[in-house]
Amino acid sequence: MNKVYVFFIDLGGVTMLDQTDVQKTFWRGTLVISGAALIVKVLSAFYRIPFQNIAGDLGLYVYQQVYPFYAIAFALSLYGFPLIISKIISENEGRQARDALTTTFVGLCTFFVIVFLILYHSADHIAKGMNDPMLVGPLRMASFSFLFVPFLSVMRGYYQGEKDMTPTAVSQIAEQMIRVGLILIFTIYLVTNGADRYLVGSGAVFGGLAGSVVAIFILGLFLKKQSKPILGIHFLPIRQSTALIGTILKGGLAICITAVMFALFQLVDALQVVPGLQSSGMDSLDAKVSKGVFDRGQPLLQLGTVLATAMALPLIPFIAKANQSNDRKRVIEFAGQSLKFSFIVGGAAAIGLAVIIEPTNVFLYEDQNGSLALGILGVAILFGSIAITSSAILQGLGKISFPVLFILISLGIKGLLNLWFIPHFGITGAAITTVMSAAFVAICNLMMVQKLTNVFQVHRFSSLKVVFALILMAVSTFLWKESLLLFQSGNERLVAGVIALSSAGIGAAVYLLVLMYQNVWNRDELRMLPKGEYLIKWFYRDRRGENG
Repeated sequence: MNKVYVFFIDLGGVTMLDQTDVQKTFWRGTLVISGAALIVKVLSAFYRIPFQNIAGDLGLYVYQQVYPFYAIAFALSLYGFPLIISKIISENEGRQARDALTTTFVGLCTFFVIVFLILYHSADHIAKGMNDPMLVGPLRMASFSFLFVPFLSVMRGYYQGEKDMTPTAVSQIAEQMIRVGLILIFTIYLVTNGADRYLVGSGAVFGGLAGSVVAIFILGLFLKKQSKPILGIHFLPIRQSTALIGTILKGGLAICITAVMFALFQLVDALQVVPGLQSSGMDSLDAKVSKGVFDRGQPLLQLGTVLATAMALPLIPFIAKANQSNDRKRVIEFAGQSLKFSFIVGGAAAIGLAVIIEPTNVFLYEDQNGSLALGILGVAILFGSIAITSSAILQGLGKISFPVLFILISLGIKGLLNLWFIPHFGITGAAITTVMSAAFVAICNLMMVQKLTNVFQVHRFSSLKVVFALILMAVSTFLWKESLLLFQSGNERLVAGVIALSSAGIGAAVYLLVLMYQNVWNRDELRMLPKGEYLIKWFYRDRRGENG
């Protein structure tokens, strides 16, 4: 029997795999990346819940106004530049590699010193644009995050190019743990000692910077074990240096834009929500607190898209190699399965959150303020999941410029829509524009994926069955929630937690059982899942004229 071979490109390394190995490697890679991403994303999302509980909605507002700048720097040093640099390392050897890395390091240092200086000295203008001059200090503190990007990017990129992911993984997790720990410690200390919320926000940003310092230190310890330096004393010729730096900046920024889509939406809101609320007649303090209430939704958005992000990343090398080999069947297979998964999971997260948003809001944040806006914002999980996954597919097909273009256009759309929606609908209007902007990116990406692969004519998505399962899930979750509310007594927050968590569990169980009963996944798709043969045995049933 002939074996079908594909190649798994692991950041420059190439391994030949047969079809069975592809299935195992696909899910092994997904689970590994999911595990690493889950640790970082959970830490990154959930610390804002105790932070809000300690600093209040005003404190959360201050931090979230400057957070997008840090998020961009973090993404550049973790996702954007290391991947591009790793390709340079894998394609060169010896002195040529060291000269290229030296050129890259000096070029990135020069670029980000300029970025730092511009942001630092423009902080007062940005704060005025946000209608809050008190934000100058936190903004200037956040500008320092860009100074760490060259060091983290070059060291992580070097090790990834050497096919050693351990330094990146260890430094990434350590950076987040230190960051989260120090943010909460500083917040507790400053709030306890009566500090104003702007100083608390600056302290939180400083905690993030300390995390970056620790990450550099850890990567330095790995480098100390090297028998040879990774940087040389020579640079590439001027023409080569210019081309190299241009390629790295272009590729790194493109990858970063797709990785921080929601952070970019937050940046637009940071510039427009408070001014928009004030234009409708709301006083300054109430507008800032309302923005803080709106920012409660960011952890929920982030957690809701974790799995979709983890699913997208392993697909890039498979789709890329299949595309290079003109293996259209494999491209469609992986693209279809990833889109189907993001639709199923994203839809469940979005609708489930909308149903239980009130008890969830009370459980996490102590009151129901902004529940309508947060419920609407949750819908963006569905479109965001699809947008992230489809962006990864387009990246695998070598068309990353399309999702970048669509995201940039969506920022303009959101900015224009905010001008009308926020003064008329408040933070609910901001939530609506986020959903519309994410939907725009998702739809445009899907149209491009369809044009390149014809996936929707070939792959089986069972959309009507999924929608039916979502309806049953929503109804069962709602009925369970409402029945528990009839017997509500005692500690309101504790009871809300019980209602939210049990409702989520009931909804998830109903959803999974309905999906399985309808054979939404066929045998081949189930076989690719962990314990796939077990799932087929217990959940798959042959039915007349159906193959799942």
